[in-house]
Amino acid sequence: MPRLRPSVLVALLLVLPLVAACGASSSTAKVAAPSPGVGTRIDQALPASLLQAPLTDSTGAVRHLSDFAGKVVVISDSMTLCQETCPIDTATLVQTAHQVDADPAAAKNVVFITLTVDPERDTPAQLAAYRRQYAHGTTVPNWLLLTGSAHDVHAIWKFFGVFWKKVPQDEKVRNWRTGALLTYDIQHSDEVFFLDQRQHERYILDGMPTAPSGTPIPKKIDAFLSAEGRKNLDKGGVWTASQAVHGVSWLLDEPL
Repeated sequence: MPRLRPSVLVALLLVLPLVAACGASSSTAKVAAPSPGVGTRIDQALPASLLQAPLTDSTGAVRHLSDFAGKVVVISDSMTLCQETCPIDTATLVQTAHQVDADPAAAKNVVFITLTVDPERDTPAQLAAYRRQYAHGTTVPNWLLLTGSAHDVHAIWKFFGVFWKKVPQDEKVRNWRTGALLTYDIQHSDEVFFLDQRQHERYILDGMPTAPSGTPIPKKIDAFLSAEGRKNLDKGGVWTASQAVHGVSWLLDEPL
């Protein structure tokens, strides 16, 4: 599956909205809100109980969603042992983070979070290995992978309306990191949630994205894809990293 690196022009086109949001004068036009045909705009405050729920990142440090007040937060539901859509979701989220990082003023005000739907198996060690696959030797400093207790993780996903269900593993599959035989799978919905600086849920991208050409699926994760995952990779999805960048730019440009 050859992947062509995006041209400098495309990269600049993706970053321009962020420059407008973070470095422009007051005379510059505001970033337009995302089209309703791309995502869903809402305005819903997160409960304090969820903002204060203890989560654990890939280094073992305790984190809370409340830690990121004052920043735009992009949250993706995922799991490191997904073979169908999560590898594509993660590639697109990382590509979006790279585009945001290209503008320092934006980078310091945005956090990207991959929160697992499989807290039992997604330990900090598993998350750290997954992060290394996608970081490609770079730090991607504003991308966090989080896990937590089943109670807290499921409470967060219930609030956001994410469907998840544990089902038997229907074929012989082994953990790409440890080699352990997997005994179950998790079916889950495929969404990305955008929080504004007030920690209100403001925007949702629903469905699988199109994998970005500049961030291919890492070799080890690519080999882990199922037949369905390969079909998903080939057929593309319903949103792109460019559209996710637009959502970030819009929220950065919103008055507090």
